[in-house]
Amino acid sequence: MALTIVLKDFAGPLDLLWHLIKQDKLDIYDIPIAQITGQYLEYLQAMQDNALDIAGDYFVMAASLMALKSRMLLPEPEPEPGDDMVVDDPRTELVEQLLNYQVYQEAAGQLRDLEVERSASFAKPASLPPADVTAPLAPGAVKLIDFQRAVAAVVQRVQRQATAVRHIEAEASATIEETIAAMNNQLQELGDCEFTRLIDGHNVAAVITSFLALLEMMKTDTIICTQAGPTEPIHVYLKGAA
Repeated sequence: MALTIVLKDFAGPLDLLWHLIKQDKLDIYDIPIAQITGQYLEYLQAMQDNALDIAGDYFVMAASLMALKSRMLLPEPEPEPGDDMVVDDPRTELVEQLLNYQVYQEAAGQLRDLEVERSASFAKPASLPPADVTAPLAPGAVKLIDFQRAVAAVVQRVQRQATAVRHIEAEASATIEETIAAMNNQLQELGDCEFTRLIDGHNVAAVITSFLALLEMMKTDTIICTQAGPTEPIHVYLKGAA
C-alpha cells in the first residue's frame, strides 16, 4: 500500500504512531508491526528531507519498533508435550501505551470543546444596584446572612455533641408538617421564642427540618422574625401574637 506523506506537527512519537494507525484504519489490538514500522521510518525520512527538527524521542520509538519487528519475525519455540505455555505477544506493551494515549487524547478533545463553548459566553462582573434604588431594611428586619449564621451555630453545636453521645436506637425523624405544628404550639405557649432555640434538635437532620419548617411558615406569612441589632438574637413570633 502506497503511503501518502502529509507533514504536520506532532506532540511526540506516540502522536505520530497514533496518526499512522488511524490513517490506515488498523486494529490497535493487532498492529501489523512490519507495515507500521516501515511507514514510521518513511515519515521520519520525509521530515529530515524537509529539514524539520526531529526530537530524539522519535528515533527511540523507531528503534523500539524495529526491535519489535525483529521479535515478531523470530519463530516461537515449540511447546513441550503437555505444556500449556501461553505465548506473550510482544506488542502488548505498545498497545497499552497507545490505549492510554487514546484516553488522554479524548480527554484533551473534550477540554478543547469546553474551551470553545466557554469562549462563546460572556460573563458579567458582579455589581451592586445603585444606592438610590436600594430599598433599606425595615427596623427590626433580619438579614439572610444573620439566618445563615444562626443556623450554622446550631449545626456546629449539634455536631460537637454528636461526637460525645451515641444513640442506641435511631429516633424517627419528624416531617416538615409535623415540625410546623409543633412550632405553632410552642409559639402559642411562649409567645416569643429565640430562633436558635426554635430550630434546635438532637441531630443535624432535625435542625435542617426545623429550619425548613420555619422558612415555610415565613413563606405562608404565619410568623414574624425580628432582630434588635446585627449581633442580637433573632426572635420569632406568631403573626397574630406580634
